Amino acid sequence: MDYPNTGLLFTNNRRANDNAPHMNGEMKFERDFLMELVKNADGEEVVIKLSAWLKKDKNGNRMVSLKTDIGDKPKATQKDPWDD
Repeated sequence: MDYPNTGLLFTNNRRANDNAPHMNGEMKFERDFLMELVKNADGEEVVIKLSAWLKKDKNGNRMVSLKTDIGDKPKATQKDPWDD
C-alpha cells in the first residue's frame, strides 16, 4: 500500500470452514485522517466512505483495492452556459 487511507483485500485461500472470511487484508490510515473523522462525527457514529476497484496483483491473483474518504467534497462548479 503506497498511498495513505487505502487498503487491499485478497481472496482468503486458507478458509478452514464456512464461517471464515472470503477475503482478508488491511488498510493504512493517516493519523490526521482519523482525527478529522472523529471531529466531524455526527453523534456516536463515524461514517467512512469507501471506493473499491477490482484488480489483479503481479501474480494474477484477484484483489479489491480500497480507498477511504471523509465524505462529500465540494464539487467544482462550472458556470451554467445558459446564465447571463
